Amino acid sequence: MGSPPGSTPDDHRVRHVTILANPHSRHGAGRAVADQAVTEFSARGIDVELVIGRDAEDAAEKAGKAAVSDTDAIAVVGGDGSIRLAVEAMSGTDTPLGIIPAGSGNDTARNLHIPLDDVAAAVEVIARGRTRAVDLGRVTFPDGRSALFATVAATGFDASVTARAIRMSWPKGQARYTIAAALELIGLRSRHYHVRVDDTELDADLVFAAIGNTTSYGGGMQITPTASMTDGLLDLTVATRPKRFARLTVARVFPKVFTGQHVEHPVVRTMRGREVELYCDPTALVSIDGDIIGELPAVFEAVPGSARVFAPSV
Repeated sequence: MGSPPGSTPDDHRVRHVTILANPHSRHGAGRAVADQAVTEFSARGIDVELVIGRDAEDAAEKAGKAAVSDTDAIAVVGGDGSIRLAVEAMSGTDTPLGIIPAGSGNDTARNLHIPLDDVAAAVEVIARGRTRAVDLGRVTFPDGRSALFATVAATGFDASVTARAIRMSWPKGQARYTIAAALELIGLRSRHYHVRVDDTELDADLVFAAIGNTTSYGGGMQITPTASMTDGLLDLTVATRPKRFARLTVARVFPKVFTGQHVEHPVVRTMRGREVELYCDPTALVSIDGDIIGELPAVFEAVPGSARVFAPSV
């Protein structure tokens, strides 16, 4: 993974780390992961403060307060939703963010090559102090509300799949999204979208439109397979509604999202730009980093080099 213009990997000495944990991440496993992380940091001679949020929002608020303290790093124990809220709360500070994966998807960590399911290895990434600047995305709604995201903003079918998957407690991982997709296919609908990517416009009946800052969401689903967190751009993947056998076609194309091969199908189109504007009729849900936050219309923009994170050199 390259670095954005004007930004290179940097060294950051870590003597004190504040661990922010969402105890509800990974269905309650977050606290155990946090406790293990405390042990690992202490074994490396690093002072640790453990802060447990009542929920992801409370943990994020505590992250914002910790980021303006004397700590050398904020380490988030959680998934993409917890990371998103922490990044939002830490915006405007110089404190770098560490990630100890403990979520269902962990696509931010996956795209930064941070070890998954290995707390000691994730702690070691932070302890080594290697940081780099990465891009975020920002979505803004007509009422002025805005939010940052690290991975993917989804609308239409895939946002509906996300909404259904959130409500499901079983199974875990990618299988949950597969089942949710199969159930959403029953009521499949397309919407008429107006799409603008910088100066390029598209009007079409679409099944979904996904805007990626990373290659994947939902635990490794390669929805925008050529996206990069360091190119200053967002990738857009859209799927037009087939004129015939729509449900059958989507049922065949959607599983290919797990490998990124869906972009080779004739109904799928990809675009790239600094700003993406979406309108659709009827309206569609919008999810970012796996959380439903509103409905279209909305504007999505790249925010280059806006977060500094601990990550391995690759």
